Amino acid sequence: MSKKPPELIQNLLPESVLIFNENKQEWEIAFNRNYKRIITEDLISAFTFNEASETKTSIALDCSAYQKGLLLLNIDVTGAPTDIYFRLQFSDNRVDWFNYVIGPFGDLRFEDSAGDQKVCLDFPILAPYLRLYAVSSGCEATKTFLVTAKIILNG
Repeated sequence: MSKKPPELIQNLLPESVLIFNENKQEWEIAFNRNYKRIITEDLISAFTFNEASETKTSIALDCSAYQKGLLLLNIDVTGAPTDIYFRLQFSDNRVDWFNYVIGPFGDLRFEDSAGDQKVCLDFPILAPYLRLYAVSSGCEATKTFLVTAKIILNG
């Protein structure tokens, strides 16, 4: 006979419920996927990469209520910087981040010779949190990448 479940806490979303996990003896959140939810978030907003080697990490988003994502990249090239590389990262705890390397995300790199780019890439939501990490090389004051990255999450 299991012990009495602890008192319920407030749900995160109206379409979420708490289900008691007998094995862990704790409440876990579950989402009703019958509702269509869509949000758009800015990950990197008009950031100029203008140093020899520069990195930028976006905010971490809680995406646990969503099933799919669409990454929107707008890259403006000035001069002839070498390249810029993007890594979509997932986490289960907002501390340890892991690179998503399936499909184009295995080596999501753009070179200056490709010119300005506006691309979108879809991916499944596989963990509760995500963020975008960008690394540039070969930039300087007259050789830059101007990057805006957005994400659309939907359930």
